[in-house]
Amino acid sequence: MEFITSLLDALTTDMVQAINSAAPTGGGRFSEPDPSHTLEERVVHWYFSQLDSNSSNDINKREMKPFKRYVKKKAKPKKCARRFTDYCDLNKDKVISLPELKGCLGVSKEVGRLV
Repeated sequence: MEFITSLLDALTTDMVQAINSAAPTGGGRFSEPDPSHTLEERVVHWYFSQLDSNSSNDINKREMKPFKRYVKKKAKPKKCARRFTDYCDLNKDKVISLPELKGCLGVSKEVGRLV
């Protein structure tokens, strides 16, 4: 649980900084959040859209590299970071969908938390 909490805290901080920065990267536009979503859901949606550079609605191997680096750098304990993305890929199709990421981070009722 400490691992998920530290990762969500880091992602939340990054999202707030990106939204508040004068010159956001990645096009600079943020979609209006769904008011029915919790803060954690908004964070996961935001980060997923940052990673999904080809707008395919999943994160492929190439798009996952920055996420793997981010997890290793930001989340604690470090030993949980090593295989985290492998655990997120529930159907083992080598891509991570938004529902898989939400479930892996414990912010979804659709998919059970794995960590």
